[in-house]
Amino acid sequence: MTLPFRILLVIVIIAFCLMLGIGWMGAPGYTQSELVSYLLLAGLLSLGLSATGLYWLRRGQGPIWLQMTVTYGLGVVIAICNIFLTTRLMLVASSDAPLLVLLLLFGGVVSLGLGIGLAHTIAQRINALERSARELAAGNLNTRVEPQGNDELAALAYEFNRMGQQLAESAAERERQEAARRDLIAAVSHDLRTPLASLRALNEALADGMVEDPATKQRYFATMRAQIGVISSLIDDLFELARIDAGALTLDRQSIAAADLLSDTLNGLRPQALAQGVDICADLVVSLPPIEVDVRQIERVLYNLTANAIRHTPAGGWVRLNAEHAPTNAGHIAGLKFSVQDNGEGIVPEDLPHVFDRFYRGEKSRSRATGVPASASPLPVASLRLTAAISGSTANLARALVSSLCSPCAPQHSDALRLSPCCNL
Repeated sequence: MTLPFRILLVIVIIAFCLMLGIGWMGAPGYTQSELVSYLLLAGLLSLGLSATGLYWLRRGQGPIWLQMTVTYGLGVVIAICNIFLTTRLMLVASSDAPLLVLLLLFGGVVSLGLGIGLAHTIAQRINALERSARELAAGNLNTRVEPQGNDELAALAYEFNRMGQQLAESAAERERQEAARRDLIAAVSHDLRTPLASLRALNEALADGMVEDPATKQRYFATMRAQIGVISSLIDDLFELARIDAGALTLDRQSIAAADLLSDTLNGLRPQALAQGVDICADLVVSLPPIEVDVRQIERVLYNLTANAIRHTPAGGWVRLNAEHAPTNAGHIAGLKFSVQDNGEGIVPEDLPHVFDRFYRGEKSRSRATGVPASASPLPVASLRLTAAISGSTANLARALVSSLCSPCAPQHSDALRLSPCCNL
């Protein structure tokens, strides 16, 4: 709407109001022109003062308390001017005009006083918000504002406090992640330095001709291959985490039998278990329904869970793999639960809440019972839950030496089968 049209609309509204006022007052015909003149003059004066006040308020000049005080003052001035202009038309004696003006001035002073008090209160609350915002911007994330009342400013104070709380929590989490990242870099550097130092020593021994016995050479070569495998595994874990963070991990869901997963894991880790003197076995139940997962990713998760169990089990101990139904409350099979049990040292209670944090590394860098490094890095355990979740499964670790992996059944089996009365696995 253009400005001329707005002005025309205002004039039309004023004229319509004047006609209504004339008709309502029932003024005689000879006083109508005089009434219109006074009313038009009073209306134009009121509109002029109001427009001036609105223009000044929209520019936001001066503090809030001053703007509100001027607004109240304009209302009082407009009322007094209208009374002065229309005193001759009122049905009062001319001697009553000073009394009327005095009463108006008294009401105006009271109105201004209330306006100043209200403006001062609002200005104080806004200034408190401003000071808190400055402290928050300066880095004091514990800054809070005391909400007063139940109005819009109180709601703003509540939202400000909620924002400050979220910022403080985010900053604390960021600091924790940064500290964990530094610890991880130190841990990965240490884990890389150990096999690299071993490779260097073995390579120099072979290059200098210090080893002549063929059997010893083969043992050196086997050790070097094992150390290269440790480094390769660590790099693969770092690459896997990077792919997960970037959302570039693609899944190839296939149906596979639970017995096949357990047997593949068992066969792949049997040499490691034998070398460490750990008995490893699996309860293979052919009647379990197949699961639909990314076979490579789930095999990797199950492999790492079992490898960690072997690594933390002393010589003469045992590691057992099994699978069972994972029912819902209605009794329908939601999937299968793969468990890895051992009689090793377990997880330190203070480490259990953080065991799946990707940058977390427990206090013990070596197994007390076996003397074997606790892990090539904290990355394999940290990536288990991420990989399992992306694959549609869930991974959990318990204090009581049990690791579990729950995977969904294939669609053709998930709704048709019900939980067996007893599963002796």
